[in-house]
Amino acid sequence: MTKALVIFGLGLLLLVNYGQAEKEKHKNKQQQFMSNLLEDYDVNDSPTANTSDATKVYVQMFLNSFGSLNAANMDYSIDVFLRQSWYDERLKFSSGYRANKTRITVNDPSIQSKIWKPDTFFNNVKDAEIHRVTMNNILLRLNASGHVLYSMRVTLKLSCNMEFKYYPFDRQECGVSISSYANTDDVIKYHWVDDTPIDLPDELEIAQFDLLNFETSETTQHFVTGDFSGLVVQFDLRRQNGYHVLQTYIPTILIVAISWVSFWLDPNAVPGRVSLGVTTLLTLTTLASGIRQSLPPVSYVKAIDVWVGMCMIMVFGALLEFTFVNWLANKKIVDSGRAFRIPKIFAGSDAEQLACAEDPAAKPPATYMMYARALDRLCRLLFPGGFLLFNLIYWPYYLIQQYSDPEPITVER
Repeated sequence: MTKALVIFGLGLLLLVNYGQAEKEKHKNKQQQFMSNLLEDYDVNDSPTANTSDATKVYVQMFLNSFGSLNAANMDYSIDVFLRQSWYDERLKFSSGYRANKTRITVNDPSIQSKIWKPDTFFNNVKDAEIHRVTMNNILLRLNASGHVLYSMRVTLKLSCNMEFKYYPFDRQECGVSISSYANTDDVIKYHWVDDTPIDLPDELEIAQFDLLNFETSETTQHFVTGDFSGLVVQFDLRRQNGYHVLQTYIPTILIVAISWVSFWLDPNAVPGRVSLGVTTLLTLTTLASGIRQSLPPVSYVKAIDVWVGMCMIMVFGALLEFTFVNWLANKKIVDSGRAFRIPKIFAGSDAEQLACAEDPAAKPPATYMMYARALDRLCRLLFPGGFLLFNLIYWPYYLIQQYSDPEPITVER
């Protein structure tokens, strides 16, 4: 039994050593082939360094994921596969280190560093990271014809100049801008690939936003150091309203509606009406403060400011109405003459007292209580009606602004 185990162990060891030897042999073949191919290769020279033409670099991006927009920092994040391709005549070969192999994938970082690559960078990037799990997510593929494919997976945090005039019914245009960092446009010329320059997955989801369209263009950036070729893609994004309706609009509507309960309380119910008015006002102020924390401190008025401002006016107006009503309810009548006539529709349970007050022979009331109650009844209709009228103007105006047809987007290539 022991002898059999020893024989099995020796056989397994020989098999492992054979596999490692074959792997090392394969590796040596690729290194030898690349060493011969790059014998007279200068990594500092572009593929068209000996000509008057610029090296054409074709770019294509696949959006693996699209992160949510951060309104407070005015940025957003994307996870992309950045694919660049160009033609390098110096890398042409008739056959690879394997028979009938027309393309070679270079994985060795030391060999990758010996091949010329465009110095592409993102103009509006704040932070970037190349994925390195389980190894560097970088692909360098050489074709026998001399065409090179250079692809990498990167996560980018990009700045975006946002406009919050119609927030949360806004539409944003956020883009990605790339160009060469050191080589001017007479050395490198960027182009979008003709077929699908921006590739999007079918299941792409963006938190709180809908991706309506995108526009690609080729630009030339002018700096004091020279003119640099570049590419730009702009994403047209429309904010979804469901989150803000549930988290902001419905709670504020309920707070405003609760403040109207004071109109059904007695004018002399000071603790109840004051507590109700102050509580609703403080709750609305706290909610508005939370909304402002998620937005940058811009100087112009936003759609959410108009809404919160109107809600505060309604709640504060209900509190002021109680102050006036309480004053009327406790003010003694000095002049027995009628100051003004109360419509009977607002007299309510005070109709008999009102009739007595209109009778010259009857004893006049001591205070303006019936006027205070009549004002409460009037406000039961006036405040909800005014708020309803505001809603009938507010919602159509901003929804039309948000869902109006965008201008046609033309793709420049």
